[in-house]
Amino acid sequence: MIRLIIVDDQKILLEGLKKIFEGQRHIEVVSTLSFSELVEPACNRFRPDAVLLDICMEGKNSGIALTRRLKKKYPGQKVIIMTGFQDVSFIEMARDAGADSFIYKESAARDFIDCLERTLAGEHLFPDVREKVTFGACHISLTDRELDILRLVCQNLSYQEIADELQISKRTVSFHISNMLSKTGHKSLIGLAVEAADKGYAPSRQK
Repeated sequence: MIRLIIVDDQKILLEGLKKIFEGQRHIEVVSTLSFSELVEPACNRFRPDAVLLDICMEGKNSGIALTRRLKKKYPGQKVIIMTGFQDVSFIEMARDAGADSFIYKESAARDFIDCLERTLAGEHLFPDVREKVTFGACHISLTDRELDILRLVCQNLSYQEIADELQISKRTVSFHISNMLSKTGHKSLIGLAVEAADKGYAPSRQK
């Protein structure tokens, strides 16, 4: 049985994550918390196998600062950081703090379960941000999710088809596309797709 503590100051998300994990017979959510100050006392009390926590929380400690404290005090305990912000700098901050894995809040339910299981098995899961591409005068890096969406755009899939393929909402697809347009300076999705395809960047995601 995997014992898990979930920490997030968004109560709706907190309850949603709890339902996802409690639907698995081998996972027990021993505590859900909204304030960072409550995490260490909860770890002392429940001795979880893993803590899933938001990088930005209410309280005195950020997710990064709290991760450092938890890894120092409970070195055998896994810490998975999550965020809803598409800021690649958070990934390196999480690594440097000693986090075992990193996941975006928009991820599918199965991805959360898979991340927890694989992290407990000893893997370290972080989005791949090593790939870079130059669009015009801009040198940018894209997240894994943006790479997936760009690849599907180049395959001429609609927003809804992309959402279905990646098991995310149509609104989330729209958000990522708007973000990529802003990053690259393109005014239209067609222009972005054409340039990406011309450079051989989008047909498949390289590892």
